[in-house]
Amino acid sequence: MPRIVAVSLAAVAALLAAASATATPRIELKSPSVYAIATGTARIPDAVKTVARPRLSAFWGGATTASDGETVTVYVSDSYPQDPAVSQRWADFFTSLIHGPELGSLTAYLEPLSEVQQQCGSQALACYDPSRSTLYAPGDDPSADLSAEAVVTHEYGHHVAQHRVNLPWPAVDYGTKRWATYEQVCARSEDGELHPGAETQPAYQLNPGEAFAETYRVLNERHAGIPEFPWQVVSQALYPDDAALALLEQDVTSPWQATTLATRTAALSKRVPSRTYTVSTPLDGTFRTIMRAQRGARFTVAILSSSGARLASGGSGASISTTVCGQRTLKVRVSRVAGAGSFRLQTSAP
Repeated sequence: MPRIVAVSLAAVAALLAAASATATPRIELKSPSVYAIATGTARIPDAVKTVARPRLSAFWGGATTASDGETVTVYVSDSYPQDPAVSQRWADFFTSLIHGPELGSLTAYLEPLSEVQQQCGSQALACYDPSRSTLYAPGDDPSADLSAEAVVTHEYGHHVAQHRVNLPWPAVDYGTKRWATYEQVCARSEDGELHPGAETQPAYQLNPGEAFAETYRVLNERHAGIPEFPWQVVSQALYPDDAALALLEQDVTSPWQATTLATRTAALSKRVPSRTYTVSTPLDGTFRTIMRAQRGARFTVAILSSSGARLASGGSGASISTTVCGQRTLKVRVSRVAGAGSFRLQTSAP
């Protein structure tokens, strides 16, 4: 079902006002467009939801060729003066972000904040519609201490996640495969520390989907060599270290796509009634195995934890599985019930 995340603009305004009294002078950089950075406690509240299609007659722009030759679909509100340089600047900004082929599926609508809120909700600064790969964001800085580029980069992080596979979880809620594994999103969610898909405060600050989008923002700021916008959207406990940033970049440029298959063959008899294999599981996800015994032999197969606890079991020809959630190794044991002969064991690890 659609999920909506919004934070009170009044609360944001109060935070910004409090910060402005003591904030150091604003820094502005151009890479490729003005990217405003401010000290203080500004936030990037957003929403991830299904949005009604806007009237294209109220926008100008469309497919725009960026300076590197890539095409980006950017629509700009009629509330802004029509200027091809504006859509060009935004197309170049999108291509400057670390990205993959998912950029070609993006549609971006840039408009004044009041119009953004007509699509996204009265308490949101921006939103992303995963059903249409569409983001809605302000085309100018929504406040003195919050740049449009910071908001857009965060929203594009959601777009990246939407176009990545992290089975059995939705990457838009849990983050991408390698990053989520490193951040222990599965285990921390099971323990109640993280809250995938959280829609309201305070759980929103422990939403790994939002942490992924913020980490993506930080990655791009460092890649561009500009100061980081303050980490205020989610908990400081989710602030990325260098390894988290590197794994997220790998998930963007070389996405995880398939499981690792391995096949083993051996035999069981009265003399050798069982065989146990240790399997590496470097990534969280679904671990699956299937064993086929020689005709006349009755064998069983079990997936065990590293300590030997039984997680799943079945007979010959049965596909059994378990969720890898923080375990970096599992064991698979094939046991003889009756008869003797060879077997073929196939495992599939994330």
